[in-house]
Amino acid sequence: WSMAVNTPIVLPGVIARACQLAQSGPQGPVFLSIPTEMLIEAMPADAPAASALPLPPAASAEGLDQLAEALAQARAPLIITEELGRNPRAVGELVALADTLGAPVVEAWQPYYINFPRHHPLYGGIAVGEMEALVREADFVLLVESVAPWHPASALPGPGIPVAAIGADPLNVHLPVWNYRTDLVITGDAEAALRGLTERLRLRLPKGAPRPRVAALSARHAARRQKIRSEGEAAGTQKTIENRWVGHVLNQVLPGNAILVNETITHRLDLISAFDRQEAGQYFEASYGGLGLGLSIGLGIKAAQPQRPVVIAVGDGAFHYNPVIATFGAAQEHQLPVLVLLFNNAGYRSQKGDVIMEYPEGFAVRSGRFAGTSIRPRPDYALLAQAYGGYGQQVDSPAALREALERALAAVGRGQFALIDIVQPAVNPQEGG
Repeated sequence: WSMAVNTPIVLPGVIARACQLAQSGPQGPVFLSIPTEMLIEAMPADAPAASALPLPPAASAEGLDQLAEALAQARAPLIITEELGRNPRAVGELVALADTLGAPVVEAWQPYYINFPRHHPLYGGIAVGEMEALVREADFVLLVESVAPWHPASALPGPGIPVAAIGADPLNVHLPVWNYRTDLVITGDAEAALRGLTERLRLRLPKGAPRPRVAALSARHAARRQKIRSEGEAAGTQKTIENRWVGHVLNQVLPGNAILVNETITHRLDLISAFDRQEAGQYFEASYGGLGLGLSIGLGIKAAQPQRPVVIAVGDGAFHYNPVIATFGAAQEHQLPVLVLLFNNAGYRSQKGDVIMEYPEGFAVRSGRFAGTSIRPRPDYALLAQAYGGYGQQVDSPAALREALERALAAVGRGQFALIDIVQPAVNPQEGG
């Protein structure tokens, strides 16, 4: 919600309304444009009395009853979520529902938060490849605070498979197009709705019933986690630094209370797939909807939770979208020691990939020349951190990565912000630099 205030007489009431709208479901930012002249005038109206903040919208009991009955009859239900982790308490309610139902939980292809503990045996992974198999196996799909559960919208699930949606705005009315089929829509606060749904299911499901599906899902989960670890360890034996090795080492060396802010694109899946020890509230996605916010989001989180280590993963392309000088200056001035992991592949891999995908026989592919996708010569990013009193180091060897991360975390522990420049193979190696 946004508004430009055009007369000072409405300013007090508008501010009160803005606070109410920010807290109403679905919660989000508000923007007020207030001319400077108003702030130096005498206010012609008194401040309003304290306004009540809105209570979360409640899901209908009838809808929850209908959904509980359908889930109790399902043989292979599947839960897909994307934004539930905005409220960490709601994640606990989803865990209780999944345990009660014996259903796997999958995160949509770009989760904004940790929406379900990734170490939980019923965690089904992120919606790439393997998720499609889970959807095909399902006889009921439940979307919980999900924006884009699969792509394209018409691809899944199969005919006759019911789809239900729960959320404060389950139809995503802020989007101009949202063509996902839904057979049952329940609008309401997800935390309370999930709690009510679990209570209803416990009354409908037989106690002590055999749960062979849970054992199979747990085995699949354990195999996937072991595969990710093995691939990460193998990547550490290569000559250059791979994303899987970074994720593997980072998952081992980060303190248990650390928070990760991600603004990478082509590195993202390898990184967050390995990031599996953390709980709700320890991951924030900064790359959705546009680039250039990762450093600022990281500083904001550090200001809100100064006792917790905050790590910002950012690609060198996205790094150039950020107000680097301003954020590094703020980190120095306000003593906000964050750790920046800069994935340096000397270019914009996602943009090059789009050209290859859309024009596989075009001139760029045939000539090997992809205009505007290189960052060369490579800047010395570590010097930028040092210029603002930070700790900066470049690392280009897998064997040196762990020690570099440990030194950077030690600097952060001393109150100094840090940047590790992780050098990777160039997007366009033929261009040098």
